[in-house]
Amino acid sequence: MNRPGPSGWIKPILTLAIAILIGWFCVIGAREIVQSLDAGVLNNRKGPDVLLADRPLLYWSLVGFYVASVAAGAGLAVLLAGLAIRDLVGRRD
Repeated sequence: MNRPGPSGWIKPILTLAIAILIGWFCVIGAREIVQSLDAGVLNNRKGPDVLLADRPLLYWSLVGFYVASVAAGAGLAVLLAGLAIRDLVGRRD
């Protein structure tokens, strides 16, 4: 039995909303990275903070991981937004 799905514009709107949410989290993450680079301290919410002066290798490896994570999230947000906009514009034909 085939059930009728949501209207043609609901899925792209939801995809665009998810892309915007992921993008907002990437902005928050990027601000945290910039603040940690400025202060030289990674604030660890559940344990001791990582200071650049005390553990430079750990600090830079964590900063690199955070930057890669934010970049991957931003790429996902751009991909989802592009797909949603393509579907919204393509539905008008």
